[in-house]
Amino acid sequence: MHRIAVGGGVMGAVFALGTSLIFLLGVPASRWFLLASVFVGVGVAGLLYVWHKRHPVEYTDLYEPPRPKPEE
Repeated sequence: MHRIAVGGGVMGAVFALGTSLIFLLGVPASRWFLLASVFVGVGVAGLLYVWHKRHPVEYTDLYEPPRPKPEE
């Protein structure tokens, strides 16, 4: 297995999904860990989504000097 060369792209994804499926079918106890990790992943994604909605990131252009803010 350590000498199988699989690059990125579609074939890499097929290889990763295929090995995961074989592992899940071969070790039944791993299904609970998959289920738990999906719930944790969805929870973390939801928290990050809410955080970034409330605290937006200010993007700055690194190639152009900052413009002075208009006086009010």
